[in-house]
Amino acid sequence: MNPSAAPSSPLNGSAAQGACPVCHASELETRRPGRDRLFALAKGAFALFRCRSCGCIFQHPFPDRSALAAFYPKDYWWSESAARGNRAARILQSLEKTYREFVIKDHVRFLDECARRHPQQGKLLLDIGCGNGTFLHSARSRGFIAHGMDASARAVEIARRQYGFPVCQGEVGSRVWDGSRFDFITMFHILEHLPDPGSALKYARELMRPGGVLILQVPNISSVQARLFSGRWYGLDVPRHLINFTPGALAFLLEEAGFEFRLETRFSLRDNPASIASSLAPWLDPIHRKGTGADSTPVLSGVLEAAYFGLFLLSVLPALLESACGRGGTLWACAIPK
Repeated sequence: MNPSAAPSSPLNGSAAQGACPVCHASELETRRPGRDRLFALAKGAFALFRCRSCGCIFQHPFPDRSALAAFYPKDYWWSESAARGNRAARILQSLEKTYREFVIKDHVRFLDECARRHPQQGKLLLDIGCGNGTFLHSARSRGFIAHGMDASARAVEIARRQYGFPVCQGEVGSRVWDGSRFDFITMFHILEHLPDPGSALKYARELMRPGGVLILQVPNISSVQARLFSGRWYGLDVPRHLINFTPGALAFLLEEAGFEFRLETRFSLRDNPASIASSLAPWLDPIHRKGTGADSTPVLSGVLEAAYFGLFLLSVLPALLESACGRGGTLWACAIPK
């Protein structure tokens, strides 16, 4: 797929025939074209539109599957084994592992909170889009029986090797967990990557036990930080994020998929401050540095890591304030089938 520039005037051509992928409304407005600011793997500009009904912002047309796969660098998933043989690199890696496991505990706290709301449920957990398994590792320490799936063979290999989880490779909609049903299903930062998020919710529902609980997290395009940074906002992440949700858009999607839910613009220790920091200085972002090879030496890596962590700490207070105002950078939902 060749990235196409967004039209600068009212919709025309193929865009005029498009509709919102969330609420299916046809009243759309053009936005400034987006570019790959994080990795620069995708060349050119990508057309962005905003739905006047639900407010979501999305790409049109969507990149095809093969193009999407090429937009993720080889080192997109963090691996504990990447720095063997170098003492300085191992120290940095140990610190990064400690940080990752610390901030992901915030996700586990939300899982625990949802579990307390539904005490009749068991502890079988499936994380769709589990990545390298850090969340599953923390959830297991709280008594959850952890399972995972991810579309990336590399992510699945890392999760199995580092933590020994039953993790299957498969895209949303695949039958890799046929015959299994789960009490809790989590989908952290998954829906924004999918061209048909409604089908993804129905797929998750099929894998749930009666009374099961679905926990979602997506970036909030209506947040203070999204409005402040606009096209430079890290959460926009063109072209990997196909759809960016408002609270109304996510609520519509859950209603249409047959869920009762509690929607929150909640603070996320892992995501909200990091999104501000990476919007301010995308070249310092750890994923950017690994994906572009900026961490060429342990010394340089350490300097850049320290600079990013300092910026992260400075971003915590504004992230807390926007969340306290109900305009946090992350949308969370705890949902059960009707």
